[in-house]
Amino acid sequence: MRGDKHGGRSLATPNERPQVRAEPHNFRKMNCYPILALGVTVVGCLLTSQTASRGAEENSGVFYHSPGGSYNIDFIEVNSANQPFVVSTKNRAERALLPDAVAEWDATEVALRFHASPDEKWILNTESWRHHGVQGQELYQVKSGVTFEPFKEKEWFTKAVRAYAIENGGFRDTDFLAQRGENVYENHLMTRFHGWSFDSSRLLIGISGDFREDRDGPFYIYFNTRTKSFEQTPYLRKWNSIVANSDSNSARHVLCSEPVEPLPPEEKLKARLHALESKLKAIYTERMTTRKEGVADELREEEQAWLKARDGGANIYLAFAPKGEVERRRLQFLADVTAARIEDFQPVWK
Repeated sequence: MRGDKHGGRSLATPNERPQVRAEPHNFRKMNCYPILALGVTVVGCLLTSQTASRGAEENSGVFYHSPGGSYNIDFIEVNSANQPFVVSTKNRAERALLPDAVAEWDATEVALRFHASPDEKWILNTESWRHHGVQGQELYQVKSGVTFEPFKEKEWFTKAVRAYAIENGGFRDTDFLAQRGENVYENHLMTRFHGWSFDSSRLLIGISGDFREDRDGPFYIYFNTRTKSFEQTPYLRKWNSIVANSDSNSARHVLCSEPVEPLPPEEKLKARLHALESKLKAIYTERMTTRKEGVADELREEEQAWLKARDGGANIYLAFAPKGEVERRRLQFLADVTAARIEDFQPVWK
């Protein structure tokens, strides 16, 4: 399957469609996240996993930097096609194609995002297509070195998220699927990234259904990388209750992905927060210098809205903090949501 020139994806068809919960056969992955207008977008076609030889490379550009800096995701021109590769920052000859990810990027057609875990062993890849509002998502796990492959199998993540939302969130398959023709369906499952826990044990996403009229706000869930399953906690259930009972589901939410491992000492948490705040400040400073009219003002308003939502989100998070850990939990929350905020400005195309 390849992306068509109008920005949509070719979609596989189900062999059989039950009345309530259809599972399209070989359903094409497609996800998304509403991303800041300041972010960069891209488009493409599907690829099979392989490693490129340096001799085939024509041009390359860094699209995404991993949190720890051990690899980048570059778009490299191979055989007249721009393809996404995970490239070692220590040795550019060490690279591997990210299988089944978008290539032939086009900023007018698709918003493409990558979100690597802090331990750099997982990558969440999401797509949001302009054409028909089609979405896409894939969760990758490292195989070895810079070689990643879809967790379990291609499209498992999309199918599993959809099934969990239907079983636990009151959704129906028709909230996520649009029928374009006989046995041809588009994916409209939106899975917005809200952050990794600092120990890489949990991925926090917000689920929305494009065709669900009674709920515009997200349904929050974790993917637990230790148990390899989806879950909710009392903290997430609290947020889901807030969303369900809110008059304005369009309000900004700032959540934190709860870690599984014990928190580091307070000094380490302070140092991590300071480093992340400095990085975010540098991003703001760079964006504020833009000459494009109105962008700086919009960014200031966006920053104030985020700070307000962050402070409100901290109060909710700390209500679930174990006794004696409130200050460390506060520092951990501020650092983790700042890291997620930095991801809002990725990718940065240079």
